[in-house]
Amino acid sequence: MSPTEFLVLVVILTVGVSVVTRMLDRHRRGALRRLASAWHMHYTPFDRFRLAARVAPRLPVPGAAAVRVKDLIYGLEGDHLRYIFVAEYTTGTIAAEHRRESVVSFAEPRERRDDAPVELLVAPGGMGVVQQYEHLRKRVAPVE
Repeated sequence: MSPTEFLVLVVILTVGVSVVTRMLDRHRRGALRRLASAWHMHYTPFDRFRLAARVAPRLPVPGAAAVRVKDLIYGLEGDHLRYIFVAEYTTGTIAAEHRRESVVSFAEPRERRDDAPVELLVAPGGMGVVQQYEHLRKRVAPVE
């Protein structure tokens, strides 16, 4: 195989992986948007409320760093705001860092106070992302 043929093969594979990744992301976001609608909540793929900084010190993973929030479902629950989202974070030391994801939920009073305690609920692993969202939602407010 010539270098040119190898380059063409690598470019084709890269484009193929990129297309498949975008399709999977679009499918996941559509499923989460439908869940939010069914729960009378809202969906955004981004950390619209800057939750990452508030969630980072409360994650039940020692040494979680570089916390990022994505796929946020949010809405009113009585006099509280409920958030369900994916928390991405890095664990491990410099030589053995690993990027992890957990589906997390918490509620806070509508009139947020910075000193208000926040209890994070973390979905168990071993399920798909959508199933983790459904698990947490059933745990905090059973859906009829």
